[in-house]
Amino acid sequence: MKTTLRKRLSYLLLSLLGFASACDREPAEMYGVPRADTRTQGRVTDKSGNPIPGIQVRSNGAPSKAVRTMADGSYDIADESASRTAWLTFTDTDGPENGGQFAEKSVEVTFTEADRTAKGDGWYEGGFARTGVDVTLEEKK
Repeated sequence: MKTTLRKRLSYLLLSLLGFASACDREPAEMYGVPRADTRTQGRVTDKSGNPIPGIQVRSNGAPSKAVRTMADGSYDIADESASRTAWLTFTDTDGPENGGQFAEKSVEVTFTEADRTAKGDGWYEGGFARTGVDVTLEEKK
């Protein structure tokens, strides 16, 4: 009788311990990579400060999505990046039509908390925007 009571109490105690340990809340597993929405604006000029229209601007986050500079040399590119750093590549694709043949140039743009435009959550780091990313291209030799 004593043994059965002891066994039952042991089973009850172990059951309660099992339920108690199973109720721990662990953080949700998240799969993927951090990402952020970025927007960069600026002007593309030559050494003399003249605007260069028609320059192709690409971001490493969306290389298939490109924009071209306007008549005043301005550009505005939005992207979804895997980090707070974006690489912009400026390419002269139309040759001498825009005032000369210019060498390709890549520029690193690092977004900081001062550039934040939207709050993030989980893997989404939020939105960031930077203006005044002006680039000077040199003519091909």
